[in-house]
Amino acid sequence: MTETQSSVHLSCFIEAIALVKHEQCATRDELKALLEKKGYLDEVTSQTVEEVDPQLLVVS
Repeated sequence: MTETQSSVHLSCFIEAIALVKHEQCATRDELKALLEKKGYLDEVTSQTVEEVDPQLLVVS
């Protein structure tokens, strides 16, 4: 993974946590759709949602 990819992934991860906290996303699909709406690519959103998913119910 290049430094740019890492930065984008980190940015997407942080955005995902914020969305889960403030938008009350209850499902992976909702979170993925919101991230894609923000302009993140499908590959990045899929990977991020996989990483965030176990925490979805805890945060929301």
